[in-house]
Amino acid sequence: MTVDPDIERNVRRTVGIEAMRRIRRIVDADNELEAQKARWAQRIALALIGAAALALAWFAFR
Repeated sequence: MTVDPDIERNVRRTVGIEAMRRIRRIVDADNELEAQKARWAQRIALALIGAAALALAWFAFR
């Protein structure tokens, strides 16, 4: 049984396009995770700076 080259080419193209879409979804999910980590790091840093400022103020006015 022979396979039509046009059909084979179209199947390969369709599979390739779906693979690229799947990779894009994985990359988008990874980028979103990294953005969430960056937001949490910024919040923690601000909380630590605030705590240090309060501690210094407490020592200064004690």
